[in-house]
Amino acid sequence: MFGGMALLNVADVSRIAGEAARQESSDLRVTGVTFSAGGGDYVEVLIVVDRCHAAPCQITLGVFRSVSEDELRSEIATQVRRHVRQDKN
Repeated sequence: MFGGMALLNVADVSRIAGEAARQESSDLRVTGVTFSAGGGDYVEVLIVVDRCHAAPCQITLGVFRSVSEDELRSEIATQVRRHVRQDKN
């Protein structure tokens, strides 16, 4: 537990991230979840952009896993949309 709330495990974070990314685009595929130095509730989610035509073809998102599944899904979707908009500009 972290701050009184149970931490989502890495498998759950990966599953939720995959669902959120696929809802944004079928070209997005989660390839990994890594812990930050020292562990804790912060993790980075690595997403590959399939059929990518210009580098970078990978997105890295930083999220906290001390939230509910719905909150995590929403945060990942928001960050993915932000990255996709930036890459189009």
